[in-house]
Amino acid sequence: MMNEDHLLVGASRDPADREACAYDFGRMTRRVPDAVARPRSAERVASLVRRALRDGVQLAIRGAGHSQGGQTLTDCGIVLDMRSLDQIRPAGQGLMRAQGGVGWGAIVDTLRGTRQLPCVLPDFGALTVGGTLSVGGLGTTSHRYGAQVGQVEQLEVVTGTGERVRCSATRNAGLFDAVRSGQGQFGIITEAWIRLRKTGGRFRQYELHYRDFERFASDLEHIVEADRFDHLRVEIRRDEDLIVLLAGFEYDDEPDDAGMLHGLGHDENAYTRDTASVGHAGMYPPWSFRRVHYYPWRDWFLPWETLRTLLAQPWLDPDAVPRRPWCWIGLYPMGREVIDAPLFMRPPGQRIISYSILAVMSEAHHAQAAELAYRLEDVDRTLVGLGGKSYLSGSVGYGPARWAEHYGEMLERGMRWKREFDPKHVFHGAGMPFADS
Repeated sequence: MMNEDHLLVGASRDPADREACAYDFGRMTRRVPDAVARPRSAERVASLVRRALRDGVQLAIRGAGHSQGGQTLTDCGIVLDMRSLDQIRPAGQGLMRAQGGVGWGAIVDTLRGTRQLPCVLPDFGALTVGGTLSVGGLGTTSHRYGAQVGQVEQLEVVTGTGERVRCSATRNAGLFDAVRSGQGQFGIITEAWIRLRKTGGRFRQYELHYRDFERFASDLEHIVEADRFDHLRVEIRRDEDLIVLLAGFEYDDEPDDAGMLHGLGHDENAYTRDTASVGHAGMYPPWSFRRVHYYPWRDWFLPWETLRTLLAQPWLDPDAVPRRPWCWIGLYPMGREVIDAPLFMRPPGQRIISYSILAVMSEAHHAQAAELAYRLEDVDRTLVGLGGKSYLSGSVGYGPARWAEHYGEMLERGMRWKREFDPKHVFHGAGMPFADS
Protein backbone atom coordinates (compact mmCIF):
# COMPACT_ATOMS: atom_id res chain seq x y z
CA MET A 1 0.00 0.00 0.00
CA MET A 2 1.42 3.39 -0.97
CA ASN A 3 1.98 6.24 1.45
CA GLU A 4 -0.93 8.70 1.69
CA ASP A 5 1.43 11.52 0.69
CA HIS A 6 1.99 9.83 -2.66
CA LEU A 7 -1.70 9.40 -3.50
CA LEU A 8 -2.53 11.25 -6.71
CA VAL A 9 -4.74 14.28 -6.11
CA GLY A 10 -8.34 13.41 -6.90
CA ALA A 11 -7.81 9.64 -6.92
CA SER A 12 -10.36 7.61 -4.99
CA ARG A 13 -9.47 5.27 -2.14
CA ASP A 14 -13.09 4.23 -1.79
CA PRO A 15 -13.19 0.41 -1.37
CA ALA A 16 -16.05 0.10 -3.87
CA ASP A 17 -14.10 2.01 -6.54
CA ARG A 18 -10.98 -0.05 -5.93
CA GLU A 19 -12.87 -3.33 -6.01
CA ALA A 20 -14.59 -2.32 -9.27
CA CYS A 21 -11.12 -2.18 -10.87
CA ALA A 22 -9.78 -5.33 -9.19
CA TYR A 23 -10.86 -7.62 -12.03
CA ASP A 24 -10.77 -7.38 -15.78
CA PHE A 25 -13.21 -9.07 -18.12
CA GLY A 26 -11.48 -12.44 -17.89
CA ARG A 27 -11.90 -12.52 -14.07
CA MET A 28 -9.01 -14.98 -13.88
CA THR A 29 -6.87 -12.57 -11.83
CA ARG A 30 -7.70 -10.26 -8.93
CA ARG A 31 -5.50 -7.27 -8.10
CA VAL A 32 -6.88 -4.47 -5.92
CA PRO A 33 -5.34 -1.09 -6.79
CA ASP A 34 -4.29 1.41 -4.15
CA ALA A 35 -6.61 3.96 -5.72
CA VAL A 36 -8.58 4.80 -8.88
CA ALA A 37 -8.36 8.06 -10.82
CA ARG A 38 -10.87 9.11 -13.48
CA PRO A 39 -9.39 11.96 -15.54
CA ARG A 40 -11.79 14.00 -17.65
CA SER A 41 -9.29 15.63 -20.00
CA ALA A 42 -6.01 14.86 -21.72
CA GLU A 43 -4.30 17.58 -19.71
CA ARG A 44 -5.53 15.95 -16.51
CA VAL A 45 -4.08 12.64 -17.73
CA ALA A 46 -0.75 14.36 -18.35
CA SER A 47 -0.72 15.97 -14.90
CA LEU A 48 -1.49 12.63 -13.24
CA VAL A 49 1.38 10.99 -15.11
CA ARG A 50 3.77 13.79 -14.12
CA ARG A 51 2.74 13.44 -10.48
CA ALA A 52 3.13 9.66 -10.64
CA LEU A 53 6.57 10.11 -12.22
CA ARG A 54 7.61 12.50 -9.45
CA ASP A 55 6.35 10.27 -6.64
CA GLY A 56 7.42 6.91 -8.06
CA VAL A 57 3.84 5.65 -8.44
CA GLN A 58 2.97 3.04 -11.07
CA LEU A 59 -0.14 3.45 -13.23
CA ALA A 60 -2.32 0.82 -14.88
CA ILE A 61 -4.39 2.12 -17.80
CA ARG A 62 -7.98 0.88 -18.06
CA GLY A 63 -10.68 1.51 -20.64
CA ALA A 64 -13.53 -1.00 -20.62
CA GLY A 65 -11.27 -3.46 -18.78
CA HIS A 66 -11.93 -6.07 -21.44
CA SER A 67 -8.51 -7.72 -21.22
CA GLN A 68 -8.50 -11.32 -20.05
CA GLY A 69 -5.00 -11.59 -18.61
CA GLY A 70 -4.76 -8.85 -15.98
CA GLN A 71 -3.17 -6.29 -18.31
CA THR A 72 -5.34 -3.46 -16.91
CA LEU A 73 -4.87 -4.44 -13.25
CA THR A 74 -2.40 -3.51 -10.54
CA ASP A 75 -2.05 -4.18 -6.83
CA CYS A 76 0.95 -1.86 -6.43
CA GLY A 77 -0.25 1.40 -7.89
CA ILE A 78 -3.17 3.39 -9.26
CA VAL A 79 -5.63 2.57 -12.02
CA LEU A 80 -6.43 5.34 -14.50
CA ASP A 81 -10.01 4.71 -15.60
CA MET A 82 -10.13 6.45 -18.99
CA ARG A 83 -13.84 6.24 -19.72
CA SER A 84 -14.50 9.90 -18.86
CA LEU A 85 -12.47 10.88 -21.93
CA ASP A 86 -15.57 10.39 -24.03
CA GLN A 87 -15.65 13.21 -26.58
CA ILE A 88 -16.32 12.54 -30.29
CA ARG A 89 -16.09 15.09 -33.10
CA PRO A 90 -15.61 15.21 -36.87
CA ALA A 91 -12.09 15.66 -38.22
CA GLY A 92 -12.51 16.41 -41.90
CA GLN A 93 -13.25 14.28 -44.93
CA GLY A 94 -13.25 10.58 -44.08
CA LEU A 95 -12.05 11.01 -40.48
CA MET A 96 -13.55 11.02 -36.99
CA ARG A 97 -11.82 12.22 -33.79
CA ALA A 98 -12.55 10.19 -30.68
CA GLN A 99 -10.99 10.37 -27.24
CA GLY A 100 -9.43 7.23 -25.81
CA GLY A 101 -12.28 6.40 -23.43
CA VAL A 102 -14.97 6.44 -26.14
CA GLY A 103 -16.72 3.14 -26.78
CA TRP A 104 -16.88 2.02 -30.40
CA GLY A 105 -20.63 1.62 -30.09
CA ALA A 106 -20.89 5.32 -29.23
CA ILE A 107 -19.00 6.15 -32.43
CA VAL A 108 -21.50 4.10 -34.41
CA ASP A 109 -24.36 6.00 -32.74
CA THR A 110 -22.74 9.37 -33.46
CA LEU A 111 -22.31 8.49 -37.13
CA ARG A 112 -25.91 7.31 -37.59
CA GLY A 113 -27.37 8.83 -40.73
CA THR A 114 -24.02 9.83 -42.26
CA ARG A 115 -23.52 6.58 -44.24
CA GLN A 116 -20.03 6.34 -42.73
CA LEU A 117 -18.40 3.95 -40.24
CA PRO A 118 -14.90 3.11 -39.02
CA CYS A 119 -13.23 0.66 -41.39
CA VAL A 120 -13.06 -2.00 -38.65
CA LEU A 121 -15.42 -2.30 -35.69
CA PRO A 122 -14.94 -4.76 -32.82
CA ASP A 123 -17.51 -7.38 -31.85
CA PHE A 124 -18.45 -5.53 -28.67
CA GLY A 125 -19.49 -1.88 -28.69
CA ALA A 126 -18.35 -1.15 -25.11
CA LEU A 127 -14.69 -1.65 -26.02
CA THR A 128 -12.86 1.67 -26.01
CA VAL A 129 -10.83 3.35 -28.71
CA GLY A 130 -7.69 3.54 -26.59
CA GLY A 131 -8.12 -0.06 -25.47
CA THR A 132 -8.39 -1.76 -28.84
CA LEU A 133 -5.73 0.44 -30.44
CA SER A 134 -3.37 -0.62 -27.66
CA VAL A 135 -3.89 -4.26 -28.64
CA GLY A 136 -4.89 -4.49 -32.31
CA GLY A 137 -8.62 -4.45 -32.90
CA LEU A 138 -10.42 -6.99 -35.09
CA GLY A 139 -13.88 -7.38 -36.54
CA THR A 140 -16.08 -8.74 -39.28
CA THR A 141 -14.50 -6.48 -41.92
CA SER A 142 -10.90 -7.48 -41.11
CA HIS A 143 -10.70 -9.65 -44.24
CA ARG A 144 -10.84 -6.38 -46.16
CA TYR A 145 -9.40 -3.71 -43.86
CA GLY A 146 -7.08 -5.60 -41.52
CA ALA A 147 -6.84 -4.39 -37.90
CA GLN A 148 -7.92 -1.14 -36.29
CA VAL A 149 -4.30 -0.20 -35.54
CA GLY A 150 -3.80 0.12 -39.29
CA GLN A 151 -6.80 2.41 -39.73
CA VAL A 152 -5.84 5.48 -37.69
CA GLU A 153 -4.42 8.64 -39.25
CA GLN A 154 -2.85 10.10 -36.12
CA LEU A 155 -2.98 9.91 -32.33
CA GLU A 156 -2.60 12.14 -29.31
CA VAL A 157 -0.56 10.34 -26.64
CA VAL A 158 0.56 11.11 -23.11
CA THR A 159 4.00 9.59 -22.64
CA GLY A 160 5.54 8.25 -19.44
CA THR A 161 7.18 11.63 -18.89
CA GLY A 162 3.80 13.38 -18.88
CA GLU A 163 4.11 15.03 -22.29
CA ARG A 164 1.15 15.38 -24.64
CA VAL A 165 2.36 14.46 -28.12
CA ARG A 166 0.66 14.28 -31.53
CA CYS A 167 2.04 11.43 -33.59
CA SER A 168 1.46 9.80 -36.97
CA ALA A 169 3.35 7.91 -39.65
CA THR A 170 5.12 11.16 -40.59
CA ARG A 171 5.27 12.98 -37.25
CA ASN A 172 6.85 11.46 -34.12
CA ALA A 173 6.63 8.15 -35.97
CA GLY A 174 8.49 6.19 -33.29
CA LEU A 175 5.83 6.96 -30.71
CA PHE A 176 3.07 6.23 -33.24
CA ASP A 177 4.59 2.79 -33.85
CA ALA A 178 5.17 2.11 -30.15
CA VAL A 179 1.67 2.80 -28.82
CA ARG A 180 -0.30 0.96 -31.51
CA SER A 181 -0.46 -2.63 -30.18
CA GLY A 182 1.93 -1.49 -27.44
CA GLN A 183 -0.24 -2.81 -24.58
CA GLY A 184 -0.24 0.59 -22.88
CA GLN A 185 3.47 0.30 -22.09
CA PHE A 186 4.75 3.38 -23.90
CA GLY A 187 2.00 5.95 -23.63
CA ILE A 188 -1.70 6.57 -23.06
CA ILE A 189 -3.82 7.10 -26.17
CA THR A 190 -5.98 10.09 -25.30
CA GLU A 191 -7.37 10.76 -28.79
CA ALA A 192 -7.42 9.06 -32.19
CA TRP A 193 -8.16 10.27 -35.72
CA ILE A 194 -10.01 7.26 -37.12
CA ARG A 195 -10.46 6.53 -40.81
CA LEU A 196 -14.01 6.09 -42.02
CA ARG A 197 -15.50 4.16 -44.92
CA LYS A 198 -18.74 4.58 -46.82
CA THR A 199 -21.53 2.16 -45.96
CA GLY A 200 -24.67 0.80 -47.53
CA GLY A 201 -28.10 1.72 -46.27
CA ARG A 202 -28.96 -1.75 -44.97
CA PHE A 203 -27.23 -4.92 -43.82
CA ARG A 204 -28.14 -8.50 -44.78
CA GLN A 205 -26.48 -11.60 -43.36
CA TYR A 206 -26.75 -15.27 -44.22
CA GLU A 207 -26.14 -18.02 -41.66
CA LEU A 208 -24.63 -20.73 -43.85
CA HIS A 209 -24.19 -24.22 -42.39
CA TYR A 210 -21.49 -26.60 -43.64
CA ARG A 211 -20.94 -30.23 -42.70
CA ASP A 212 -18.30 -30.80 -45.37
CA PHE A 213 -15.26 -29.04 -43.91
CA GLU A 214 -13.24 -29.30 -47.11
CA ARG A 215 -16.02 -27.69 -49.11
CA PHE A 216 -16.21 -24.91 -46.56
CA ALA A 217 -12.45 -24.28 -46.80
CA SER A 218 -12.70 -24.06 -50.58
CA ASP A 219 -15.67 -21.70 -50.36
CA LEU A 220 -13.95 -19.44 -47.84
CA GLU A 221 -10.85 -19.20 -50.01
CA HIS A 222 -13.03 -18.27 -52.99
CA ILE A 223 -15.13 -15.77 -51.00
CA VAL A 224 -12.09 -13.96 -49.65
CA GLU A 225 -10.30 -13.94 -53.00
CA ALA A 226 -13.39 -12.62 -54.80
CA ASP A 227 -14.18 -10.15 -51.99
CA ARG A 228 -17.82 -11.20 -52.27
CA PHE A 229 -19.03 -10.20 -48.78
CA ASP A 230 -18.50 -7.12 -46.63
CA HIS A 231 -18.61 -9.02 -43.32
CA LEU A 232 -17.32 -12.49 -42.40
CA ARG A 233 -17.33 -14.48 -39.15
CA VAL A 234 -16.85 -18.25 -38.79
CA GLU A 235 -17.89 -20.51 -35.91
CA ILE A 236 -16.60 -24.08 -35.61
CA ARG A 237 -19.12 -26.21 -33.71
CA ARG A 238 -16.96 -29.23 -33.16
CA ASP A 239 -19.47 -31.13 -31.00
CA GLU A 240 -22.00 -30.85 -33.86
CA ASP A 241 -19.53 -31.49 -36.73
CA LEU A 242 -20.74 -28.19 -38.14
CA ILE A 243 -19.21 -24.96 -39.42
CA VAL A 244 -21.34 -21.81 -39.41
CA LEU A 245 -20.35 -19.03 -41.80
CA LEU A 246 -21.96 -15.65 -41.11
CA ALA A 247 -21.63 -13.82 -44.42
CA GLY A 248 -23.00 -10.30 -44.54
CA PHE A 249 -23.14 -7.42 -46.97
CA GLU A 250 -24.37 -3.84 -47.09
CA TYR A 251 -26.72 -2.65 -49.81
CA ASP A 252 -29.02 0.06 -51.07
CA ASP A 253 -31.06 -1.62 -53.82
CA GLU A 254 -32.85 -4.89 -53.13
CA PRO A 255 -30.17 -7.59 -53.42
CA ASP A 256 -30.21 -10.79 -55.44
CA ASP A 257 -29.93 -13.50 -52.76
CA ALA A 258 -29.51 -16.27 -55.29
CA GLY A 259 -26.69 -14.38 -56.96
CA MET A 260 -24.91 -13.68 -53.68
CA LEU A 261 -24.98 -17.38 -52.78
CA HIS A 262 -24.31 -18.72 -56.26
CA GLY A 263 -21.70 -21.46 -56.42
CA LEU A 264 -21.35 -21.93 -52.68
CA GLY A 265 -21.53 -25.44 -51.27
CA HIS A 266 -23.29 -24.91 -47.93
CA ASP A 267 -25.84 -27.45 -46.76
CA GLU A 268 -28.39 -24.82 -45.82
CA ASN A 269 -28.93 -21.13 -45.22
CA ALA A 270 -30.36 -21.49 -41.73
CA TYR A 271 -31.31 -17.87 -41.30
CA THR A 272 -31.29 -14.57 -43.19
CA ARG A 273 -31.04 -11.45 -41.08
CA ASP A 274 -31.79 -7.98 -42.43
CA THR A 275 -31.49 -4.67 -40.59
CA ALA A 276 -31.02 -0.96 -41.13
CA SER A 277 -28.63 -0.85 -38.14
CA VAL A 278 -25.51 -1.37 -40.25
CA GLY A 279 -22.98 -0.33 -37.61
CA HIS A 280 -24.28 -2.47 -34.78
CA ALA A 281 -25.08 -5.45 -37.00
CA GLY A 282 -21.68 -7.08 -36.50
CA MET A 283 -21.60 -6.46 -32.74
CA TYR A 284 -22.84 -8.67 -29.95
CA PRO A 285 -25.48 -7.02 -27.73
CA PRO A 286 -24.31 -5.59 -24.37
CA TRP A 287 -26.01 -8.36 -22.39
CA SER A 288 -24.00 -11.10 -24.14
CA PHE A 289 -21.15 -11.13 -21.60
CA ARG A 290 -21.77 -10.97 -17.86
CA ARG A 291 -18.94 -9.86 -15.62
CA VAL A 292 -19.70 -12.57 -13.03
CA HIS A 293 -18.39 -15.32 -15.30
CA TYR A 294 -14.82 -16.50 -15.91
CA TYR A 295 -13.47 -16.12 -19.43
CA PRO A 296 -10.33 -18.19 -20.09
CA TRP A 297 -9.97 -16.89 -23.64
CA ARG A 298 -7.10 -17.16 -26.10
CA ASP A 299 -6.65 -15.77 -29.61
CA TRP A 300 -3.99 -16.39 -32.24
CA PHE A 301 -3.03 -15.37 -35.75
CA LEU A 302 -2.14 -18.26 -38.05
CA PRO A 303 -0.78 -18.45 -41.60
CA TRP A 304 -3.50 -18.76 -44.21
CA GLU A 305 -2.06 -22.13 -45.24
CA THR A 306 -3.11 -23.63 -41.87
CA LEU A 307 -6.84 -23.15 -42.56
CA ARG A 308 -7.67 -26.85 -42.95
CA THR A 309 -5.61 -27.80 -39.91
CA LEU A 310 -7.46 -25.16 -37.89
CA LEU A 311 -10.80 -26.61 -38.94
CA ALA A 312 -9.72 -30.12 -37.83
CA GLN A 313 -8.32 -28.79 -34.49
CA PRO A 314 -6.33 -31.95 -33.58
CA TRP A 315 -4.96 -30.19 -30.49
CA LEU A 316 -8.38 -29.70 -28.91
CA ASP A 317 -9.52 -32.11 -26.18
CA PRO A 318 -13.33 -32.07 -26.41
CA ASP A 319 -13.62 -33.04 -22.74
CA ALA A 320 -11.59 -30.00 -21.65
CA VAL A 321 -13.64 -27.38 -23.49
CA PRO A 322 -17.26 -26.58 -22.55
CA ARG A 323 -19.94 -27.35 -25.11
CA ARG A 324 -22.05 -24.70 -26.75
CA PRO A 325 -23.30 -22.20 -25.74
CA TRP A 326 -20.52 -22.04 -23.13
CA CYS A 327 -17.72 -21.96 -25.66
CA TRP A 328 -17.23 -20.18 -28.98
CA ILE A 329 -14.50 -21.46 -31.26
CA GLY A 330 -14.08 -19.64 -34.50
CA LEU A 331 -12.05 -17.54 -36.86
CA TYR A 332 -11.91 -14.37 -38.87
CA PRO A 333 -10.06 -14.15 -42.17
CA MET A 334 -7.70 -11.19 -42.30
CA GLY A 335 -5.90 -9.76 -45.28
CA ARG A 336 -5.53 -7.31 -48.11
CA GLU A 337 -4.91 -4.15 -46.10
CA VAL A 338 -1.31 -3.82 -44.89
CA ILE A 339 -1.15 -3.49 -41.11
CA ASP A 340 1.71 -1.06 -40.53
CA ALA A 341 1.87 -1.30 -36.71
CA PRO A 342 5.20 -3.05 -36.01
CA LEU A 343 4.21 -4.38 -32.56
CA PHE A 344 1.12 -6.05 -34.02
CA MET A 345 2.81 -9.43 -34.34
CA ARG A 346 1.43 -11.63 -37.10
CA PRO A 347 2.65 -14.37 -39.42
CA PRO A 348 4.00 -13.30 -42.81
CA GLY A 349 1.81 -13.40 -45.89
CA GLN A 350 -0.88 -11.29 -47.49
CA ARG A 351 -3.67 -13.17 -45.68
CA ILE A 352 -3.81 -14.64 -42.21
CA ILE A 353 -6.45 -16.19 -39.94
CA SER A 354 -7.54 -15.03 -36.51
CA TYR A 355 -8.43 -18.15 -34.48
CA SER A 356 -10.09 -18.05 -31.05
CA ILE A 357 -11.10 -20.40 -28.25
CA LEU A 358 -13.49 -18.43 -26.06
CA ALA A 359 -14.91 -20.30 -23.06
CA VAL A 360 -17.43 -19.04 -20.51
CA MET A 361 -17.55 -20.58 -17.04
CA SER A 362 -19.83 -19.75 -14.14
CA GLU A 363 -18.60 -18.22 -10.91
CA ALA A 364 -18.76 -21.66 -9.25
CA HIS A 365 -16.18 -23.13 -11.65
CA HIS A 366 -13.00 -21.16 -11.06
CA ALA A 367 -10.88 -24.31 -10.76
CA GLN A 368 -12.12 -25.60 -14.11
CA ALA A 369 -11.49 -22.21 -15.70
CA ALA A 370 -7.92 -22.20 -14.36
CA GLU A 371 -7.39 -25.74 -15.68
CA LEU A 372 -8.61 -24.75 -19.14
CA ALA A 373 -6.33 -21.70 -19.13
CA TYR A 374 -3.42 -24.04 -18.36
CA ARG A 375 -4.43 -26.39 -21.19
CA LEU A 376 -4.63 -23.45 -23.59
CA GLU A 377 -0.95 -22.80 -22.91
CA ASP A 378 -0.25 -26.22 -24.45
CA VAL A 379 -2.45 -25.29 -27.41
CA ASP A 380 -0.43 -22.10 -27.73
CA ARG A 381 2.81 -24.05 -28.11
CA THR A 382 1.25 -26.14 -30.87
CA LEU A 383 -0.10 -23.13 -32.77
CA VAL A 384 3.13 -21.18 -32.47
CA GLY A 385 4.82 -24.28 -33.87
CA LEU A 386 2.55 -23.94 -36.90
CA GLY A 387 3.84 -20.42 -37.46
CA GLY A 388 1.26 -18.64 -35.32
CA LYS A 389 1.45 -15.61 -33.07
CA SER A 390 -0.57 -14.98 -29.92
CA TYR A 391 -2.98 -12.05 -29.95
CA LEU A 392 -2.29 -10.36 -26.63
CA SER A 393 -5.83 -9.69 -25.44
CA GLY A 394 -5.54 -12.54 -22.92
CA SER A 395 -2.90 -13.96 -20.63
CA VAL A 396 -0.08 -15.82 -22.36
CA GLY A 397 2.18 -16.63 -19.41
CA TYR A 398 5.35 -16.05 -21.44
CA GLY A 399 8.81 -15.89 -19.95
CA PRO A 400 11.86 -14.20 -21.51
CA ALA A 401 12.48 -16.95 -24.11
CA ARG A 402 8.87 -17.03 -25.30
CA TRP A 403 8.70 -13.23 -25.49
CA ALA A 404 11.88 -13.23 -27.57
CA GLU A 405 10.26 -15.78 -29.89
CA HIS A 406 7.04 -13.77 -30.07
CA TYR A 407 8.56 -10.36 -30.81
CA GLY A 408 11.70 -11.43 -32.63
CA GLU A 409 13.75 -8.42 -33.71
CA MET A 410 11.00 -6.10 -32.45
CA LEU A 411 11.75 -6.99 -28.82
CA GLU A 412 14.91 -4.91 -28.70
CA ARG A 413 13.19 -2.02 -30.47
CA GLY A 414 10.33 -2.20 -27.96
CA MET A 415 12.81 -2.03 -25.12
CA ARG A 416 14.43 1.02 -26.69
CA TRP A 417 11.01 2.65 -27.00
CA LYS A 418 10.34 1.89 -23.33
CA ARG A 419 13.57 3.66 -22.36
CA GLU A 420 12.65 6.61 -24.59
CA PHE A 421 8.95 7.08 -23.84
CA ASP A 422 8.58 5.66 -20.31
CA PRO A 423 12.09 5.72 -18.83
CA LYS A 424 10.94 5.50 -15.20
CA HIS A 425 8.42 2.70 -15.88
CA VAL A 426 5.37 4.68 -14.78
CA PHE A 427 3.13 2.42 -16.86
CA HIS A 428 2.64 -0.88 -15.08
CA GLY A 429 3.68 -3.80 -17.27
CA ALA A 430 1.80 -6.82 -15.97
CA GLY A 431 3.53 -9.77 -17.58
CA MET A 432 4.98 -7.70 -20.43
CA PRO A 433 8.67 -7.91 -21.40
CA PHE A 434 9.30 -4.20 -21.85
CA ALA A 435 9.20 -3.53 -18.10
CA ASP A 436 12.57 -5.30 -17.86
CA SER A 437 14.31 -2.92 -20.27
